[in-house]
Amino acid sequence: MGRTPSWLADAAEELRHWLRRHAAPEAALRLELHLDLKLLDARLEPLPHVSTPYRLAPLPHPMGDLRPDPLARHKGLSGPWRPQVLSEAWHRGAEDALLLWPDGTLAESAIATLAVERDGWLLLPPAEGRVASVAERLDLPAWAEERGWTLRCAPLALDDCAKGQLWCLNALRGLWPATLL
Repeated sequence: MGRTPSWLADAAEELRHWLRRHAAPEAALRLELHLDLKLLDARLEPLPHVSTPYRLAPLPHPMGDLRPDPLARHKGLSGPWRPQVLSEAWHRGAEDALLLWPDGTLAESAIATLAVERDGWLLLPPAEGRVASVAERLDLPAWAEERGWTLRCAPLALDDCAKGQLWCLNALRGLWPATLL
């Protein structure tokens, strides 16, 4: 975001020390940066398990249309909407939510980047407004090459999910198939 608060270097050093004492090979590190509190929060969480089938409940994006907001690409800066969205998806019998922009096109899920594979193409929604995915930037090119997919970003309607295989991806879980409720 182009900002480096003076206290962050000390917090990062404290985090390195904490990790040397607590790191576990079968855990995920979750970091939360609270600029207003001058706090870098860290915790270890169990590695998640992906359910099969992994069902997605289509829901409107809780923050409306974030596409024009450049800060939306930074997780957490659009507000703490993820727990409420997951709760609604679980209430509907799904593992996650397929979030839609107000025009009905795919945005993301509550925990992952979405893509639709069709005819050798892996189609992703445009990056504007959704969380910048580490897996998308670093892992997806190799995953796509292994499977013979050509990557392309384009607006995707909910109906496009029925015309190919829906996929979710994130850095912690990898790449996994999904279905709509």
